[in-house]
Amino acid sequence: MRELRITDLKVATVQANFEWTFVRVYAGDLYGTGEAGPAPGLRGMSQHFRRLLLGEDALKIRRIEQKIRWATLYAGTSTYHLASAINIALYDLVGKYLNVPVWGILGGYRDEVRVYVDAHGGKGLEAMNSLLLPEKLPWLTGTEVESGRLVTENNPIHGRLSIEKWNSDYSPESYADRARRMVAEGYTAIKFDLDVPTPYTDPRLIMSGELSLKDIDYLASIVRAVREAVGDGVDIMFDLHWRYSVNTAVRICKAIEQYRPRWIEDPTPAQITISNLDELRLITQNCTIPIETGENLYTVYQFKDLLNTGVRVWAPDIVKAGGVSEGIRIAELASMYDIEYSPHNISSPIGTMAHAHVASAANTFGVLEFHGHDVPFWGDVIKPKRRVIEKGYIKLTDEPGLGVDLDMDVVRRYWPDVEL
Repeated sequence: MRELRITDLKVATVQANFEWTFVRVYAGDLYGTGEAGPAPGLRGMSQHFRRLLLGEDALKIRRIEQKIRWATLYAGTSTYHLASAINIALYDLVGKYLNVPVWGILGGYRDEVRVYVDAHGGKGLEAMNSLLLPEKLPWLTGTEVESGRLVTENNPIHGRLSIEKWNSDYSPESYADRARRMVAEGYTAIKFDLDVPTPYTDPRLIMSGELSLKDIDYLASIVRAVREAVGDGVDIMFDLHWRYSVNTAVRICKAIEQYRPRWIEDPTPAQITISNLDELRLITQNCTIPIETGENLYTVYQFKDLLNTGVRVWAPDIVKAGGVSEGIRIAELASMYDIEYSPHNISSPIGTMAHAHVASAANTFGVLEFHGHDVPFWGDVIKPKRRVIEKGYIKLTDEPGLGVDLDMDVVRRYWPDVEL
């Protein structure tokens, strides 16, 4: 039986709109590339994971999965980020070795993957590090990203401790204008942030996850403006970033349901790394709009626990939830209950393509997130040179593995010290 022995593992982290951690698994001169979701300290784990991998047969992906899972028994969830990247890299490596695309290995059948653009608000999202603190970077100058919202910069961008002030980027007119521009680019699905300051924002209420009726009416006016701007032929979704109380989340839902959003995302802190999934049932029982969640869950086991909550859209992020293998398992479980599988994705083109290959085989796939619209170099860091997303779709090809690789000349132009 043929073997493909692993000879090295390399890890590099760079700061883009989020932290991108790239992983390469080598078998002699051949290698596969993967990506890990943001978490502190991933590069520092590389020497320990290298020891686990050296000499293993890359073709035995499930054995390697199990080895890593048992080895990280005490290590916490951030190890799953690196394990996910290794799993993706293994599929890329095996695909190259067999001269088969990953979606072919998986038995995928969908060769065009629908994408929704995360438009954020009236402008794009600022950059943040793995602790969700804002980062000031040279490439942000001249790009259409927000500024001036955060009053303090030593609090996480998301959550109830962020003190914010309203500006015109968060007006209904700005949202509507950005929505029209996204549609003009070919997107048929758009997501916006709705946990944004209003002219009536009271930080004392936000600390408890509450909003005034004036706040809620204002947020509803944003949703109305977006719907009127794009019409009924475009899906619109709204992210609440875990911010609100159950009562406030239900009030928001009631205020915007007439505009028929595809989903409301993460309305309460029910689903952060330490989860309280019962809280979601209180919302789904009182909200007709589908609730979407899952970006902070790990493995199919945690998604299994969503089954009794009434959540109708699952959004795993495979660069942290367990890689290609776990993405397929989650998609299969969603398919058993006819639950929509619409992955969260804040990755570079590497992680994005990994998601697209899994989506090809997901029976209840809905739409894949794209969070890099306002990153000027997002599509430049790969080879062969092509537009990954064209008119709101990713076209899967017969290129082996993931079908794209990092262009190290371009990568080092932005991050000179990267070694992979």
